[in-house]
Amino acid sequence: MRKGEWTLSAAYSNYDRDPGNADFTEVPLSFQIGLNDYLELFFTTEGYRGIKVNSPRNLSSFYLPNSQFFINGAYRSAPAVVMAPQGTGTSQYPGWAVFRPTGTQPYVQFPYVGGSAGNFQFSFPSGAIFGFPANTIPTLGPPRAGGASANFPGIGSIYGSILPGVVLATSTISSSTANNVAAEVPLVFTLAPTYLPDAPFINRQYGNSAWGQFSAGAKWRWTKPTSPVGFGVVGYYQWYPDKATASSGWNQLQRGASAGGSKGDIALVFFADARVRKWMNISANLGYKYTSKVKGDFPGGSYTVLDRPDELYSAFAVDFPVNKYFQPILEFRSTQYVGGRTPNAFEKSPMDGIAGARWFPFSWMSLGAAYRYNFNQQDRDSFNTDFNGTVTVAGRVPSTITTNISGVPTGFAPSTDPHGFIFSVSAGRRNTTAKDIPLQPASVNSVTLSSKEIVIPCPPGTVPVEGSCPDGSTVQVSTSATDPQNGVLVYQYTVSAGRVVGQGANVTWDLSGVRPGTYTITSAVDNGCGFCGTTKTETITVRECNCKPNCACPSLSVSGGGVVNPGEAMSFTANVSGGTATNISYNWSVSAGTITSGQGTPSISIDTTGLDGQNITATVNISGDLCNDCPRNASETGSVTKKPVPTLVDEFGKLPDDEVKARVDAFYIALNNQPSARGYIINYGTDKEIAAREKQIMKAINFRKYDASRITMVRGGANPNGAGVWTKFWLVPPGADNPNP
Repeated sequence: MRKGEWTLSAAYSNYDRDPGNADFTEVPLSFQIGLNDYLELFFTTEGYRGIKVNSPRNLSSFYLPNSQFFINGAYRSAPAVVMAPQGTGTSQYPGWAVFRPTGTQPYVQFPYVGGSAGNFQFSFPSGAIFGFPANTIPTLGPPRAGGASANFPGIGSIYGSILPGVVLATSTISSSTANNVAAEVPLVFTLAPTYLPDAPFINRQYGNSAWGQFSAGAKWRWTKPTSPVGFGVVGYYQWYPDKATASSGWNQLQRGASAGGSKGDIALVFFADARVRKWMNISANLGYKYTSKVKGDFPGGSYTVLDRPDELYSAFAVDFPVNKYFQPILEFRSTQYVGGRTPNAFEKSPMDGIAGARWFPFSWMSLGAAYRYNFNQQDRDSFNTDFNGTVTVAGRVPSTITTNISGVPTGFAPSTDPHGFIFSVSAGRRNTTAKDIPLQPASVNSVTLSSKEIVIPCPPGTVPVEGSCPDGSTVQVSTSATDPQNGVLVYQYTVSAGRVVGQGANVTWDLSGVRPGTYTITSAVDNGCGFCGTTKTETITVRECNCKPNCACPSLSVSGGGVVNPGEAMSFTANVSGGTATNISYNWSVSAGTITSGQGTPSISIDTTGLDGQNITATVNISGDLCNDCPRNASETGSVTKKPVPTLVDEFGKLPDDEVKARVDAFYIALNNQPSARGYIINYGTDKEIAAREKQIMKAINFRKYDASRITMVRGGANPNGAGVWTKFWLVPPGADNPNP
């Protein structure tokens, strides 16, 4: 709202709240005035409020001492769970939750304190049980300071506040004594109260009131009114004329006039909005309301009867200004109850959806209508858990009652009507708007291309003759345009080939896949009158790069060879990689040995028999579709080891057994040091001498438990050194020939 503008508005609003399946009907009235283009003040009130409670048994306020239901043909108090009455003496149930049976609470007017609490279906005066004198009936109150809210013995719940816990279902059991007196017991109940935060004390199934609340505040917008994006803050103070400090005020609160906060509430809301299209706006709010407690005057002082929850607001809306007369609107609202508060057994934070429209017959007047839907009412689908509970009553048969609940609790009346509606009317003063000025065409001054030529790259297998070609198939297009009225411009591009990527004055012209030729791009702008101004056209040339066939040499090397033993195969491999050749032939030559396999292929095998201690060089020559200057030969050299020979470890003549045993021990130590070698023993002498020597050697081997399979004993004939026995111990490495005798 701008400076000097003001609005009076009224609405007729119907919506649903839980718990209690309450149907609210309100007539909000408001006045706003703009102090300047950024700040406006407002005042709101309720000219009328009507509340129809469709499920009163779900609300604690209907269980207060001055509330009754029509039960079993008569008006009587409903069963409840209250904090045990407390006299000046010693109570058997101090601060306990006790069951108040149906019809046992006498009718008592506010402020309740000192009134009869009933006899709790005892057959004798029950005052002494709760700390009152003998032969008396317990009384209500007095209230006592507790936590956030006071405790009200005999009236409220054990969680504090004046509101009791509700009982939705009861049963009857018999006494185990001879008189067999039946007693009522609770089956489904709450220890905490349950209440409507907007009307926590209502005890009429249809209550109505007027002027129950007032609000005054300010809206501060931080951006210019002409800005397409706006944001700011709203702050207000809300107060309630009806209070629990007198019977008249309490009567209004029990008619549902308001929440009844004693000191009023303070709220701060942040808002943001934006024009995302000429035909669409979006807006969002996020706010917090700090609420005050409800206090009441009682004999003995002022006490808190309820600690109300704080409220966290959020909303998101989209509206569609079709023209200056008609505006459809979609909105989602959420109110979350937060902060420290009196527990609410059936608390439900509402979430509403609103769909409607406003009609503006004149610039200073609007009419509105909308449909409203409560997304999360307490219907049957809200209860999807199972519950099992027991109640134990001493001296009764049965003494324990078990209640099994699946889904909706027994006695709970679910909500059935989530539908609501809104009708509104507003009128006020609007500043005169400037007359429409005829639109003058906007014109394009110039179109600039980042390049006037696109070069198509060389196809695979070819390269540019010049060494390189310009890379890329896109050009950047920049349009310069002017509008005589400085309006918002919409840019349009028309191309004879390719496609335009992006929007606005700077875009990309993609010419991928376009064949050689000349192509054009035309730029135009629209300021609201259409593309009726001057346009500009630019031309670009697409050509092929000057290319030649590509020839690249492969890399060539030879690997293999290594070191092998005589007679083992030696292998070589030609490694050819890269390049453009596709048909390569191989021809091998070797400096020694014989090629046994692989000639004409990348790998060969060479026989090294008889090449002890020699080097072998293998050379490969490649041919085929190679470039003229490509290397064609490569070599690698391998080595053939010399053939190993036996080693004489020991030799000896005639010796006693112990010395032969020592010679065998030393021989096996040498064998163990070369695990792959073999032992070779040659004995010389006469057959008798050789046999005796073999017996000595085997005796030593068996005594030491050596591996006899590692040695070979042969007879060498006569002793080459003369008469007598003679023995030689040889160590034969792998690949070596056995020594001759």
